[in-house]
Amino acid sequence: MTELNDHLKLLFARAAQIFCRGCGAPVRRDTPQTIFEDLSQRAAGAGDPRVVVTFPVVVPKNFSGEEVVRLLEAQGYTRIHSRAENQLEVVQDRFRMGSAERERVIEALEAALKIGQGRLNIRVAAEAEPTRDEPVWRYSDDLHCAQCDIHYAEPTPSAFSFNSPIGACESCRGFGRTIGIDYGLVVPDESKTLRGGAVKPWQTESYLECQGDLMRFARKRDVPVDVPWRDLSAEQRQWVLEGDPEWVNYDVSWPRHWYGVKHFFAWLETKAYKMHIRVLLSKYRAYTPCESCDGARLKPESLLWRLGTRENANGVLPPERRHRPRGIPWSEEQLVALPGLCIHDVMLLPVSRCRAFFDTVQLPKPLDEATGLLLGEVRARLRYLEEVGLGYLTLDRQSRTLSGGEVQRINLTTALGTSLVNTLFVLDEPSIGLHPRDMGRVIGIMQRLRDTGNTLLVVEHDPQIMFAADRLLDLGPGPGERGGEVVYFGRGGDITNARGSLTADYLSGRRRVDAGAGRRAVDAASPRIELLGASQHNLKGIDVAVPLNRLVCVTGVSGSGKSTLVQDVLYSALLKHKGKSSEAPGAYRALVGHRLIEEVVLVDQTPIGRTTRSNPASYVGAFDPIRAQFAREPLAKERGYTPGSFSFNAGDGRCPTCGGNGFEHVEMQFLSDVYLRCPD
Repeated sequence: MTELNDHLKLLFARAAQIFCRGCGAPVRRDTPQTIFEDLSQRAAGAGDPRVVVTFPVVVPKNFSGEEVVRLLEAQGYTRIHSRAENQLEVVQDRFRMGSAERERVIEALEAALKIGQGRLNIRVAAEAEPTRDEPVWRYSDDLHCAQCDIHYAEPTPSAFSFNSPIGACESCRGFGRTIGIDYGLVVPDESKTLRGGAVKPWQTESYLECQGDLMRFARKRDVPVDVPWRDLSAEQRQWVLEGDPEWVNYDVSWPRHWYGVKHFFAWLETKAYKMHIRVLLSKYRAYTPCESCDGARLKPESLLWRLGTRENANGVLPPERRHRPRGIPWSEEQLVALPGLCIHDVMLLPVSRCRAFFDTVQLPKPLDEATGLLLGEVRARLRYLEEVGLGYLTLDRQSRTLSGGEVQRINLTTALGTSLVNTLFVLDEPSIGLHPRDMGRVIGIMQRLRDTGNTLLVVEHDPQIMFAADRLLDLGPGPGERGGEVVYFGRGGDITNARGSLTADYLSGRRRVDAGAGRRAVDAASPRIELLGASQHNLKGIDVAVPLNRLVCVTGVSGSGKSTLVQDVLYSALLKHKGKSSEAPGAYRALVGHRLIEEVVLVDQTPIGRTTRSNPASYVGAFDPIRAQFAREPLAKERGYTPGSFSFNAGDGRCPTCGGNGFEHVEMQFLSDVYLRCPD
């Protein structure tokens, strides 16, 4: 949303260092000069040994090894160190580093790199001729790990983008999640035992045989079947879900080992050509984290590139919390030894720690001026995010999980980052979802935009913003047909003296919103729903008891976890316990009292329109009896009209020109699309 991702992709493509997925060593382009310097240091530490410069020559398929040798001899290369099935290792020169002249060494290295197509080997020989057991130092002038013989592609911004097929994980296509079986739906009630039907899909008549298999194999494995699911050990629950390690066959008809819930659903997938099987699978499917990228959304190769040093990275993200790319056999010691952070590590950082990381990053030389400007832009945007109080958000947090106030402040940050002047900014209620504590930050941002030469036109209800306004325009005196008049226009602080303005009455205290409001007592006997151990996003393992048959308000500063608690955890958990399809709820330990309610309904800020033709009358169902009444009119009956004849959603009644929309959509090339009132 802040376009930081675009800047980070460019920055990693320009300034990051790649580390080999095999040995974990940095992969660099070697030159004769860098090879000479490295050789000098190594030779000094090894007691000035005799070194032999060699280069590999691949034998083409349409040539024999002898033919290639003769061609090399014609060029003066008479020493062949080793011969493989399709490759020769040819000696370029031999010398002692301590006594050889720099020009001779550089010349030998240049020739070896040229004929060896960018690769050369340095063999350390204690004797006159090197042997196969003596150390070999490998070099390459390409992005190629000479030790592991692995070639790497040149970095491009697309390689660090989950929206590009070049960088996106091939399993989840860059979404970070895949549609899989949600075991929270499979075992919705953790208070049930295995014998009592904890595994929900096996309690129907069609699959009671699987329930019998579970009981039979559980006795063999000494897995308790009369203990609540939540009290089983992690190993026992894994055994129920994953099955025996010996299980290799997906046919659950004649099991000799326990197949587990996982392989039961894999077996169902083979029968998915049947409609009732597809319906059954849909009841237990949900989005789950991608097993290939572990939520990173990128290919493993993109996570080999790292930016920064060990020193400036350790202060913001300890090694044990860094992302380990799947399918890359790095040991724990190799991962800890790697400097800097990969791009997913950066995304996992809260804004405040990410800013600390980039404030101390020093770009390697030589890099052009554009890369320095890029780093400056990243630092500026991170600073803006922290100034508006969003330092706790991680960069990979999905925007759909943000509160309304957080979204508004991010949008303001984007406006700040554009550095526009002489511009009219139209803000529609920037205070929505914000706590009064955050108003000062929002007002400060708007005043900064004003002071840089911009004009701000703000639609607002918050008193703090109204009083801070240079000019305040109050429309009224009431809503709908009672509105549309200018009630007050003047300085923001002077509105309290205005007469005939409802806004002025409330701002001055002449009227109060809570006048005459009463409170219903909540005692220990009141029924309640208890959510225990909620720990999603910003929630820190809290226990919450919600009294029933009351109007309960959840309040707190923007970003404190209100929407996460109510929508992502409580609402989704209640849907699961009612057996309804939903995304996996946020992390929690237990839900008590869910049987006290029959239904759960979420009313959120999403627009209510189901289609572009929807309006309030059609949404609440008022048009159905209206259309039926028109269809009962004598002339309608005479013409054979039905209720559908009076519908703009379907049937013969809707306008054929606009399809019942009331407007026509005109696509414009290079411009925004235009919507015109339907002429018919």
